[in-house]
This record gives sequence, C-alpha cells and structure tokens, in this order.
Amino acid sequence: MSDPAARRRYYGFDVLRGLSIFLMVAYHFGFDLVSYGLLPRQVLFNPLLNGLQVFFASVFVAISGASSTFSHNNVRRGIKLLLCALVVSLATYVAMPSEFIRFGILHFLGCAALLYALLRPLLEKVPLHPLAFLLLFFLFRWLLSPTYDIPHLWWLGIRQPSFSSGDYFPLLPWFFMYLFGVWLGRAAAAEKLPAWFYRLRCPFLEKVGSHTLWIYLLHQPLCLGLTLLLVRLLG
Repeated sequence: MSDPAARRRYYGFDVLRGLSIFLMVAYHFGFDLVSYGLLPRQVLFNPLLNGLQVFFASVFVAISGASSTFSHNNVRRGIKLLLCALVVSLATYVAMPSEFIRFGILHFLGCAALLYALLRPLLEKVPLHPLAFLLLFFLFRWLLSPTYDIPHLWWLGIRQPSFSSGDYFPLLPWFFMYLFGVWLGRAAAAEKLPAWFYRLRCPFLEKVGSHTLWIYLLHQPLCLGLTLLLVRLLG
C-alpha cells in the first residue's frame, strides 16, 4: 500500500461506522425498554429488525476490518480493545449478572485485530475473492446456529444449551466478515470502490464514527440509567 493511500482518510468508512454504532445504541436502548416493560416485545423482536441488526452489525465489523488495513499497530490496537472488553465483562458480572458479557463485540474485535496481525503476511500472499469470505460467514452462521454439547468453545462460536451472554460475537462466523472488511480497506486504497463512496460525507456521523469505542463503553450504562429513570417517572 502506498504511503499516500495510508495517510488518506476515507470518510465513507467513518460515516458507515457512525451510522452502525448509532443504530446499535438505539437497538440496545430499545432492548432495555422492552426488558422493563416500557415497549411491547414485538416492537424490537420481529423478522425485519432481526435482519437489520445482523446487517448493521456486519457493516460495523467489516469497517473494523477495513480500518485494520490502515492501522500502524494492530497488536497494540487488539490489546487496547481486549482491556476495554475486560472492563465491560467485569462491570456486567458485578452489576448485571444476568447480562454478563462473556464474548461481546469488543472481545471479538480485540481478538480479530491480533489474529489479523498474525495472519497478515499470509493473507497478503494468498488472493481470495471477497465473496468467499461472505459465503464462509453465512455458512458458519448456519452451521453454528444450533447448540452443541461441547464445553469451553463459546469463544469460537460453539455454544452449549446453557450458554448465555449479554452480547455475543464469537470468532466464527464473524472473523470472515472482518476479513471481508480487510478486502474493503485494500479496495478503497486501490481506488476500486464505487465513486459515491469517496464522496460520502456526513459531519455528524463522521464524528460519531471516529469515537465508537468511547460511545460503546458509555452508552450501555447511560441507556440503562435513562430506562430506569423512565420506569420511575412512569410508575
């Protein structure tokens, strides 16, 4: 990758990441409202929103993969994300044991960054079509949708019937979506994406998209606090 490409800011990624995290926050707030009976369950849990949740989560993961192609140090990036993930796990374990997050989005992104740093030399030598990553994502999503009586592999995507996590993004199938994002990042640097992507701008979403880690860490206690306030006000 050339130095000019490495220094260039691709605002389209910030816009899409900002939109994804904004909708993620809205979904989590809706989940809190449903959990405390302030919204009917069918408002949040329906085929349309279930599909949109997977779509925007996929966009977020793919853009994280794209960002890794421009990162100067994915090992440091991965460790930072895992430390934040540890804070989230400890906080949910103490404050909300029923929503204990064992392997959420931050756990996944931290592991994915480290795994990509390890595999990067190999991935740069082996040309794979981006559709292969998407096909593998959907294949493993289907294969791992049932539960299996195999212990200790929930981080990989193999869950026992008793497994639960307030947020769950295992390595399989999500690492394939991350690798699809790696391809997106390289395609962006090579000027191979559609022209509209390079013109895409939205200052608000760009700002949101450039602070996703802090937004993710802070939005959950804020959403829960606002929900509890509404419960108190509405009786």
